[in-house]
Amino acid sequence: MDKRTAFMELSALLTGLYKIVNDPEVKLLNESTADHYLRLLMGEFPERAPELLAAYQRLAAVTPKPAIDDGLLTKLRGEPEFVLNKFLAAQIVNIWYFSQFRSADDTRDIDGGFFPRGFVWEVISAHPIGFSDQPFGYWTRHP
Repeated sequence: MDKRTAFMELSALLTGLYKIVNDPEVKLLNESTADHYLRLLMGEFPERAPELLAAYQRLAAVTPKPAIDDGLLTKLRGEPEFVLNKFLAAQIVNIWYFSQFRSADDTRDIDGGFFPRGFVWEVISAHPIGFSDQPFGYWTRHP
């Protein structure tokens, strides 16, 4: 399994955003985002990120391939690499929902670069704060 696939599956498992791996259109739209997020996280967590990915890959490598669901999440949460990297797992959730995450030393926020694409906006049925794809002045007209 390549790193992008492992990262997207791990991300879906941690975030509950199963469509990023189950829906072909959503998956295709998010592959470049996943590549970028993985690069950022690997840069900030150079030892931890490979450990957590390896733990996921080990669990996902069995035949038949397990479903990405609560059962697999429970197994992952019992792995020593997950226990040691809970902070990183939380940052994976943060980057997908908010396009930002905390530094490895937990002292600063790091921008993921895709604020308008954060999944939080879909979850709360709102557009990103300070961002709109509508023309200037759209708010002056009644819907």
